[in-house]
Parts: sequence; structure tokens; C-alpha cells
Amino acid sequence: MDFLKTLALPQPAEHFQLLLFIMNLIFIVFLPYFGFLLGSAALSVYYERKGRREGSAMALRFAEDLISLAMFSKSGVAFLALLPALALVFVFIQILQGTEAIAAGLMVFGFVCLLGGTVLLYAFKYTFRMGVLLERLKSEQKGSASRPEEAAAAELRHTIASNAEAHGRTGRWGLILLLASSFLVTGGVTIAVDPDLWGRVDTVVELLIIPQFIVRYLYLLSVAVGSAGIGSLFFLFVWEGGIEDASGEYFEFVRRIAYRLSAVSLAVQPVFLLGTVALMPPASLTGVVFGLSGLGLFLLFLSAHFVYAHARDGRPTYVSLATFVFGLALVAVFSKDQVAVRSATAVHAMDLSVSAERSVEELRAKLGITAQARTGEEIYTSICSACHLFDQKKIGPPYKEVLAKYTGKKDDLIRFVLNPVKVNPAYPNMPNQGLKPAEADSVVTFILAKAGLASPPVESAAK
Repeated sequence: MDFLKTLALPQPAEHFQLLLFIMNLIFIVFLPYFGFLLGSAALSVYYERKGRREGSAMALRFAEDLISLAMFSKSGVAFLALLPALALVFVFIQILQGTEAIAAGLMVFGFVCLLGGTVLLYAFKYTFRMGVLLERLKSEQKGSASRPEEAAAAELRHTIASNAEAHGRTGRWGLILLLASSFLVTGGVTIAVDPDLWGRVDTVVELLIIPQFIVRYLYLLSVAVGSAGIGSLFFLFVWEGGIEDASGEYFEFVRRIAYRLSAVSLAVQPVFLLGTVALMPPASLTGVVFGLSGLGLFLLFLSAHFVYAHARDGRPTYVSLATFVFGLALVAVFSKDQVAVRSATAVHAMDLSVSAERSVEELRAKLGITAQARTGEEIYTSICSACHLFDQKKIGPPYKEVLAKYTGKKDDLIRFVLNPVKVNPAYPNMPNQGLKPAEADSVVTFILAKAGLASPPVESAAK
């Protein structure tokens, strides 16, 4: 899938930041629902098999309720899962173009698996309902005063058996594809936040030996468990008044399972969350990452408190608060990943911005459009010389003290000019001059040539 990255166009810095913002919105919409879908599908498949094996009507009902909640409508699944996942593919293709990272390819296959998984789970949902109707018809035939014809009875038995076989197969393979999708999406995010992995991970199998991927995937699974547990409490007991015809015994059955799932998830999520932060590369860590992680931990603790309060006195308000706060916690945690991706791709974004500017200039030249452009010397005279001289200390350090470390590293100096950071505590921080990538390239070329560290530039006033 690397050829997809070659089809993307270089993005200016403003567009790159917009892509990261869109990615964050996608994470906020997609990942919480994806976790609920994964957890609910896994529980539904498990309790459906358990119910049929043990003859438990409550387990079967819980399994049907779970898959009906998760796959509530075709348009809902498309809006909350498929469209965001497809948009995420295009965002990753854009932000990682020109790199060796396989993250975009993982996102493509993750979307394909998600599409196949949701289709199969829809079949699982409807064969569940069909099985209930067929069993009811079979019971009515047995209780009928007129004995049904043998051919009709045999046909009904064959239909029930075929439906049961299709039901088990679609549920099992739908869950497998959903797990594969979660594996691939997590792998894509893990690679995106760590530039060291861009050229080091070439296959999916290699992800299994990367600690940050393992911890991040375990965290996603814990989110799935918690989403299914808290979601069951909310949608079955609170949403639109809950299920009115549910018996007290069924309520207790669901409560017991939901409390157990919620407790396990809310207990292990902080551990995995701290693990993801601890294993992040230094280039991705910022104060915002730590702040969002801390906020996520606090909200997870608060959500656990509301779940406990509901278990103690059963007030529906506590379930609503637990669900709302748990959702906010996921928003904070997934926003943390977006910030980490932004930090990890900062240098790459500058390179793309320079490429985008050059592409625009080349296109203008081909179209015969000329524009007055400042030369590197003009930029130095009008801007840089206010703070820097070549051999004397001014507001900033003299160039002869700092340029030597950029010998053969012109691109690094261009990135610094476009995005200055504080280096020497003895001098004030250099402000961002708002230069375009081409202008930064021009002035850096002039300065390096003036210092005898590069060939003199060949520039014209019109471009």
C-alpha cells in the first residue's frame, strides 16, 4: 500500500495542522464506538454460545441485546465506524507521505477488516432474530391440534439448522475480523507516534515484539471491556427508560456481568495508559500529552466512583454520570495520541511544507506567472541583521558561533528558521518571522554562503 502515499500531494503547514485536527475529531468519534462494538460483539458471541450450551434463556437474551445495541442501525454504524475509519485512512496517507512508515497501509487493511466484520455482525444480528422466530414457529407446530405434514416439519428443521450454522459462522468470523481491524489500527497509531519505527517496522508480525504496541493494544482491549460493561448498564437500564419488560432476575444477571466488566476495565486502564505514555519516544512527549493523560486518569477514577455508587444504591443518575465521564476520559486519552502524532511529525511537516511551496512555485513558473520575491540577502538585511551579525554578539549569538554545527545540515537550519525553539539559555528565544519555506531556504543559503559553509546562491528578483 506504499503507492498510496506517492499519490498524495505535499501539504502546507496550515493544511497539515488541519489534517491533525481532523484526525483528532475522527479519534473522538470512532474509537469510543469501536471499543463498544468490539466489546459488545465479543460478549454477544460468548454468551450466545454459553446460552445454547447451558440452555440459559437469560444468556441468550443478553447476547441478543448486546449485538442489537452495538449494531443499532446501518446508517449509525456507517457514520460512527466505517466513514471515520475511511477518513482516517486518507489522513494517514497525507501526513505520512514520503516516509517509509507502513502505518497508512495498516489503516487501509484495518478499514477492510472493519467493513467485513460489520457486514458479518449484521448477519449475526439478523440470524439471531430469525433463529428465535423459527424456534417459536417450531413450538407452535408441536402444540398445534393438526399434525403438520412430515415434509413441512423436515423443511423447518433444515431451515433451523442452516440458520444456526450461518449464525455461528457469521458471529465468529465477524468478531475475528473486528479483532484484526483493532490490531491493525493500533499498529498504525503506534508507528505514527514514533518516528524511529517509520523505517524499522516492515511487516505486521514485527509489531508483536514492540512493547509500546503491546501495551497500546491491551489498553484498547480494556477500553472495549469497559465500554461494553458501562454501555450495558446505560443502554439497558437508563436509555429511553430502559427495557420495560425485563424481569428482576434478568436485571440482576446483566448488572452482575456489567459491574464485573466495568470494575476490571477501570482497574487496568490506568496501568496501560501510564504504560503508553512511559513507552512513548521523547520526540512525542510534551506537556500537553502529560496533561491530557493526567486528566484521563482523573476521569477514569471518577467514572469508577459513579459505577460503585450505582452498585450501592441503584440510582440511574449514577449510570448516566459514569457513562458521560467515561466518554470524556476516552476523549482526553485519544486526544493525547493526536498531540503525540503532531509532535512526532513536526519535522516531517516542515519538509512537506517546503515541498509544497516549491511545487507551487514550479507550477507558477510553468504557467508563466511571475511574482516579486525577496532574495536571501534582502531577508537577512531587513530581518535577521536586527538580532544577528556574523562576528559580533548582538541580541542573538554571532553566526560564527552557531553555524558550524549546521555544516552539511542545511535542511535542519531551514526547519529551525521556520519553527524556532530555545537553544541557548544565554540568549532570548528567537521569534518566528513568518517566512515561507522558499524564503527560509533562500536566507539560509545566503547565510551559509556568507559564512563560507556553502556555495553562494544564484537568485533572481523575479520568480
